[in-house]
Amino acid sequence: MRRTQVFILIFAVVPSFWLGCGSKRSSAPSRSSYTVTARPARPTLPPLPDRPLSTELEAKRVEAMRRVAELRGLAWLRDVPMTELFAWEYGPRNSEMAKYLGGDDLRALGRLAVAGGMLPEGTDLATLAASFTAVSAGANYSPLDKRVLLVTNQAHTPSLLAHEYVHALQDQHFDLLHLLTARPYSFDRAEAVFAVIEGDAMNVQRRLENGDAYTRRSLDEIMRQEDERLKNYRREMGELFPPLLIETFIFRYRDGARFVEEIRRKKGQSGVDELFRQPPASSEQILHPEKYLAREAPREATVDEGFFSARGWHLITDTPLGEIGIRGLLLAALAPPAAARAAYGWGGDRAYLFERDDGSTLFVWQTVWDSRRDAEEFFRAYNALCQRTAERIDSSSEQTLWRGDGRATWVRLQGDGVLILRGDEAEVRTLSQAVRG
Repeated sequence: MRRTQVFILIFAVVPSFWLGCGSKRSSAPSRSSYTVTARPARPTLPPLPDRPLSTELEAKRVEAMRRVAELRGLAWLRDVPMTELFAWEYGPRNSEMAKYLGGDDLRALGRLAVAGGMLPEGTDLATLAASFTAVSAGANYSPLDKRVLLVTNQAHTPSLLAHEYVHALQDQHFDLLHLLTARPYSFDRAEAVFAVIEGDAMNVQRRLENGDAYTRRSLDEIMRQEDERLKNYRREMGELFPPLLIETFIFRYRDGARFVEEIRRKKGQSGVDELFRQPPASSEQILHPEKYLAREAPREATVDEGFFSARGWHLITDTPLGEIGIRGLLLAALAPPAAARAAYGWGGDRAYLFERDDGSTLFVWQTVWDSRRDAEEFFRAYNALCQRTAERIDSSSEQTLWRGDGRATWVRLQGDGVLILRGDEAEVRTLSQAVRG
């Protein structure tokens, strides 16, 4: 299969009683929201092979570093080597990086996504993420090795090398590992950070390729062109991976490129630097840059964990999925414009995975929206998603109960929020009665 060439860093790689429907949006998030509370243990990697570069490739490396520093407006603090690897060496190295940058988080997120019906039963998201990386890239910058890694015997264009050397420059000035291992883990925040990292690299790459013509294009045109470049990629990779993973991956490049260019036009290169010092708090801020500039933080969307604990449920993991996560999920049932519209009014969300001692699981997802109308639109869209694989067994204007794949899914519209429960049918019915009560 002939794959579209894509350049990546790594996949870091989803009411007043007992439900908190959220409050009004708070002021700008403080820097403390990115505090790392427990970094993963840094792995000890085997040494890379000592292979001298060809004269031609060494010249390309030196030129890439020169042009990147010029276009990005940052000086190199140290030299960045480059190593060619055979495919059988490149894959395991990427796998080790994927484990460090979020292996445990991705495994927990995968279990949550399976319980929520977002991924097939038995999916190991950490392994899937590493596989996704391996089939997507012929080069990347390794923040663990502090060098650019290439798959040997492939064409390495100047723009590809420039893209990866932007990541090296970012790392020297802003410490990518600090950004990428922020805790507590949030899928939504992580995707926003990746969009900054990749959007910045795409920005330099496109200005290298197109010169001043790039800065004369409208932001909408930049968005359309990036989407068009990724069309074949979406089709080919869509045969292997779920829409949720495809869309969030594309988001980093397509929407990240538009976001960074808008910030650069409004605030200059120093404004792009500030994106790394004060990263966006959500994918919504990437999709709608005015919300980042206004520091419009997501709303809290929580449930009373004690309610579940008293009933024998143990919290396994929880995370916001964000506007881009919701859009990617809905793409399994809706056309892209409809999925984007249904996710547009996102105000905040949090998805939970609970488990009992007997191994049974319960998926709980609280979402809050900018208005009742936005909540209604998501309510309809999510029910359309359920209709693809489940049977409707009870419904009204504000709630629907579905049965399929041995599980029940209850969807309830309440004010400007939508609550979703998924698990054993008897348990879901009992909990839904408690909520209604």
